[in-house]
Amino acid sequence: MSTPQSPAQPGDNDGQADAVEPAQPSRPGRTAYRRGAANPNGSTTALRADVLGALGVLKVATADQLQRLLRPRVASNTVIRQALRDLALHGLAASDGNTRDRHKTWRLEGTAGLEAAGQVLGLPRSDMGSTARGAGRSGAQHAMAVNETITAFVLGGTASGAAGGVGTVTDWATEVEFLLPGGRRKVRPDAVWQAPEIGVPVLMVEVDRSTMSPERVAAKFPRYRELFRTKVKSIDPALADGEPADRMVHWWRRTWPGHTRPGYPPVALVVTGAGPVALANRQEAVADLARDAWGGQWWTVPQDDNDGDGWREYDDAVPVLATTLELLAEHGSLGPVWWRYGRPGRHSLLDALENPNNRAAYNQRQKAREKKARQEHREWMCTLACAECGNVPKEESTWHYGPDGRQVEWTRQPGGRCWTCHQEHTERLEREAEEQLEAARAANAALRPCWTCRGSIGGKEGSKLELREKAGPDRLECPTCEQDRAAKDLGPLMLPVPTKRELVAALVSTPDDPWWEDCVLHAKLYPVRGRRMTR
Repeated sequence: MSTPQSPAQPGDNDGQADAVEPAQPSRPGRTAYRRGAANPNGSTTALRADVLGALGVLKVATADQLQRLLRPRVASNTVIRQALRDLALHGLAASDGNTRDRHKTWRLEGTAGLEAAGQVLGLPRSDMGSTARGAGRSGAQHAMAVNETITAFVLGGTASGAAGGVGTVTDWATEVEFLLPGGRRKVRPDAVWQAPEIGVPVLMVEVDRSTMSPERVAAKFPRYRELFRTKVKSIDPALADGEPADRMVHWWRRTWPGHTRPGYPPVALVVTGAGPVALANRQEAVADLARDAWGGQWWTVPQDDNDGDGWREYDDAVPVLATTLELLAEHGSLGPVWWRYGRPGRHSLLDALENPNNRAAYNQRQKAREKKARQEHREWMCTLACAECGNVPKEESTWHYGPDGRQVEWTRQPGGRCWTCHQEHTERLEREAEEQLEAARAANAALRPCWTCRGSIGGKEGSKLELREKAGPDRLECPTCEQDRAAKDLGPLMLPVPTKRELVAALVSTPDDPWWEDCVLHAKLYPVRGRRMTR
């Protein structure tokens, strides 16, 4: 921390007190020191410098807030109040009001106070803002909420095991105004935080005490996006020879370099001033109303294996993080207190800054889908293993040359065969069928002929109706004659009734007639009267 050169503090020393001449001890073994005339309250130069710097950032604060920010290990704010009173004696600080809890508020006094604080912070007078004169008269409620927010960032959470703090109060700035394009409208965040050491080059902070409508709160975020869209001419020498359009960069990248995430600088919304349910509803209401500013643009690749999934591009989106002051004070800024709009759950600060559902997340989901599809394909291919040789195909359908030389598409089925085994099985069946046909032909040739055509009972050789098995003993016609009889509706074939002479002759010797037994059987089954005979 640099030490200010206070024009109204001649003779200051850097020791524990400004005057170090020992007085006569009032008790044996103890040395008393007289306080100097310049700083009669006994504050040190280093402490007064710290207080000036903190007031230069916060603009208005209580001694208790300054003690927690500057001397958190000290149980009492006595030394802070001593420094404030000494600064007030030199016209650098003043108090003009109290908070609702009856804590005195302090601020910088006049140009001298702003310049002294500027020396501590290393800032020119033009960047120091105002002295917040009169803010304490109304209790400075909004300023107190902003201070508590900064304190939670710096000190960390108060709960057991909570995350620690980050940086110091000098990493912050308040009352920073940014002009929107056109120069008439302004964006004025409640606080601006820089923490490049943890990967946060800049964070805009809005503190909402639930005193304005959600519509007014949500209207701030489109203005942030409009501000972040502003481009200026780059000062990078590497771009000096480029086209004019290529030399333009976003002003915030030139002001706060180091951003690696897509999108604009993040904005944190810290709500307070109501119960937990009301604050949760308020965060959701603001999220719905400001969706166009933080939602990003949806993209997808139309393909069959992504189920319509896609991702969001955040190049023109403002990352918005929301939490409550109570959660922030309990768990700290690095704890799981941030709700990133567009992402479920509460996360730590760095996790919440990661863009949800971006292209990288989509690629991971797509890889998982493709891996699952490959696994399912392998499992399915295993079910298509050839029933004879066990070969597992790589593809479900393939093209092969058929027996006639033409390409045929062969689709595997569970329990089926590969193309080679299918061909061998087909040829084997054809050989077996041919062998069966030849055996049937030989057997039928030895039987009695067809009653109607007197040809082979098995039918004409090579015909479509030729019997492929041995004809039964009760068959009387070949397949062709049997089909013709059915087509002409002639009814069943009934053989002629044997005469009495033939019956008597059969008692002596068996007739030389292959159909004799069938004729006798038909005579018994079908009476002569009313029967239709064929001869």
